[in-house]
Amino acid sequence: MSIKAQSILKHVAVTFLWLMLWRVAMLMEYAPHASIWFPPSGLTFAAFLLLGWRTLPSIVLACILATFWENLLYVSHRDTLDLLVTGVSFATTHSISYGTGALLLKGALERVNNYNLYQVVMRFLLTAAASSLGAALLGCSVLMLTGAVSTMNNIWLAWWIGDMSGTLVLTPLFVGLINRLYPKLGYLHSLRFTPVHDYKAPYSVKLLMTILLLMGIMLITSFMQSIEMAYFVFFLALPQMWIVYTESPYRSAVSLALMSLITALLVPFLALQEFAFTYQFAITVIASCTYFSMAVPALVSDNQQLQSKTHIDPLTQTASREYFFSVVDTQIEQARRYRYALSLVLFDIDNFKEINDKYGHNAGDEILRSVCDTIQAMLRKTDTLGRFGGDEFMLLLPQTDLGQAHELTEKLRRGLETIQLKKYDCKVSSSFGVAEISPRHGFEPAFEAADKCLYIAKRNGRNQVNSTLSEPSVTKELLPNP
Repeated sequence: MSIKAQSILKHVAVTFLWLMLWRVAMLMEYAPHASIWFPPSGLTFAAFLLLGWRTLPSIVLACILATFWENLLYVSHRDTLDLLVTGVSFATTHSISYGTGALLLKGALERVNNYNLYQVVMRFLLTAAASSLGAALLGCSVLMLTGAVSTMNNIWLAWWIGDMSGTLVLTPLFVGLINRLYPKLGYLHSLRFTPVHDYKAPYSVKLLMTILLLMGIMLITSFMQSIEMAYFVFFLALPQMWIVYTESPYRSAVSLALMSLITALLVPFLALQEFAFTYQFAITVIASCTYFSMAVPALVSDNQQLQSKTHIDPLTQTASREYFFSVVDTQIEQARRYRYALSLVLFDIDNFKEINDKYGHNAGDEILRSVCDTIQAMLRKTDTLGRFGGDEFMLLLPQTDLGQAHELTEKLRRGLETIQLKKYDCKVSSSFGVAEISPRHGFEPAFEAADKCLYIAKRNGRNQVNSTLSEPSVTKELLPNP
């Protein structure tokens, strides 16, 4: 099939689907020009978002045909020219409102690098609300100008909420479906078709339970004719949230669309027109809650990534200097409360500057990573390894006295001697200074003591461990005053 034929087929498909959705909306009207929700608005918004103004002929043709179809359904006997003017006016206002909104949203998403779902949700909700409001106000104005209605006071709000419901509920569904058929379009790929996790309760069970609750609430409302009972429909946000947090975003969108469709069908069927506004607002609120709930995991993930950037040194994957000091404060408080020993180790890589000068900074980076990986593999989960700067590192050892810390550090020193770098003809070793932290005197005296021990280890030939335990002659000088 040629490219031109494929393009024509796409336009025909969009026009046909729009008309079918429009006919469904007419079946769900509870007043003239007022439907519980308006599914074509969701298709229009999705089409403009994905295809741009190229989809304009399809939408315009669909709006004009819908105008003629409505004339046949209501046997209005309007002349052809009048219908054509009305159809073109409706197509213009409908396309301008949703086309402008969709293209503004598309531009906003393209300007954001690596956007998360919560950013998309915020922009989508605001744009959908503004676009549907514009479509309602402009559409009502056209009806007034053509003499179809005498005032817009009684229909603009119902039109707006109905259009907004259709846009909020169905746009993500259509975008996800079109992305599956045309993955190169590349929008909202977070709407996956597969579940995120494998859960015990099947998706069908959750969906069935939600639908049965919805039908039960609406049946009881119809029987009692009670506005209080109608408000119970808002509680359907709870099972919908269950689906959101246990299923994929696309399945959540499907459940929302199905719930909205059943609601809209049951309103005229059960003669609940009196409560139409309640159900319209319920659809809108549940849809908004659904998308905000989808955004929460993405927001948490984004915060975790931001936290990781501030807590972890990107090169060595050890604790950053700031985070290490915050852990020290916590551990000192714990050691003071539970009366356990706490030790500090300072170390750096021997002759690191000469290695960098001889082999380059890539070699230096590889050595830093190898040293940290080797040490991390030998530590307990409760120990904290942090990078002080350059090739200087700190090690916090909870529930470890000075003798135990010295023994462990000696094992670390020997472990570093086993590092082999095939690309570079150099040996890796480190010098260590060890001191015990007194909960009474805090971190600073222990840091100064460990730093002096490290200096002594380097002065005495490097590749060795020095602590207040191993240097009796300097013990009195290094230990904090009682």
